[in-house]
Amino acid sequence: MAEEHDRLLDGLTVLDAGQVLAGPFVGSLLGDMGADVIKIEMPALARPGAPPGAPVRALEYRNKRSITLDLRKPEGQEIARRLAATSDAFVENYSPGTMERWGLGFDDLAAVNPRIIMVRISGYGQTGPYRNRTSYDRIGQAVGGMIYVTGEAERPPTHPGFMLGDYISGTFGALAVLTAVYHRDQADCDEPQEVDLSLYESIFRLSGQLAPDFSHRGFVRERTGNFRYWSIPGDQFETKDGKWILILALNRATFERLGHAMEIPELSTDPRFIDHPARTEHVNELIGMIAQWVGGFTTKEVQEILDEHRVPYGPVNSIEDIFVDPHFKAREDLVVVDDPQTGPLLVPAVYPRLSHAPGRVYNPAPLPGQHNEEIYKGMLGISSDEFDKLYADEVI
Repeated sequence: MAEEHDRLLDGLTVLDAGQVLAGPFVGSLLGDMGADVIKIEMPALARPGAPPGAPVRALEYRNKRSITLDLRKPEGQEIARRLAATSDAFVENYSPGTMERWGLGFDDLAAVNPRIIMVRISGYGQTGPYRNRTSYDRIGQAVGGMIYVTGEAERPPTHPGFMLGDYISGTFGALAVLTAVYHRDQADCDEPQEVDLSLYESIFRLSGQLAPDFSHRGFVRERTGNFRYWSIPGDQFETKDGKWILILALNRATFERLGHAMEIPELSTDPRFIDHPARTEHVNELIGMIAQWVGGFTTKEVQEILDEHRVPYGPVNSIEDIFVDPHFKAREDLVVVDDPQTGPLLVPAVYPRLSHAPGRVYNPAPLPGQHNEEIYKGMLGISSDEFDKLYADEVI
């Protein structure tokens, strides 16, 4: 018996018809906070001989219930509409027009549930001249402006390394659901909500001063590697034991402390480094001096010196480093999920943290179709005979 307030989003039902990452991540975030997320998967995944899911499933499908349902078939589409009629939100990230062809577009869902919230994630959005172009996370990063500014000067643009377009779009999708639910319930609004998200717009929204700088003074930011004109010195430096550490000294007081840490107290009064314009002009000399200093110490030694002098730094962690980092351990940033397909796995913990009714891993990722009987027979009242026929016809 769950305690009162055990699930922060108790009572919120979300149909997750997403694929790969962007769509399912909406449900991942909401499920971590206690929403009832029903993952819709293809029937073939639950048949004998189906390949096991990838390890990422243990992370992004935890805290969900799974049903199998073929949305391409009329019988499957009818079942999806019945589920939508009693749900709060429906999440999909198919190409624009796909759900309409399946009778599951926004108007179709609103007809069965006038308070439905439909979250739609695509490469370019549901409108505009590019709406029918095929897109992926990396393309969204390119179109949204991120890849252009990532990399070394006079070198080709570089992918940042994380699938930011998918995960950021999923984050905006979860925010949109909660915003729409608040408005619906606070204003007692019976109007449905369609949330139109795109990979490129999610990236563009995180671009910060890129647009204001261009609008105000025509400044086009180019690739500058680790150099940032607003943070000098700031770079990654290799230690004696082959690790990397990021050091930032953004203001005069911090720069003075860095000089003392390096046992060069006159560093901040050196005419080459006396102020920001001077440090900008002589940035390569300054970075070279810091690199030579860092290279004479092990990572542990450098960290101890920088801690002593209160100079901001951070180790450049690999995932192997993260797994043994004492701060990650103390903050419980990794939790064990006993996944039924892969066995126990360490995965990122529920985030963000809340002090009251915090989210947690309520249950591991389900097997495909694990909750078919529970939802089809229990929630929709489908008879055993009808259930068996749907299974035989590969609708579920």
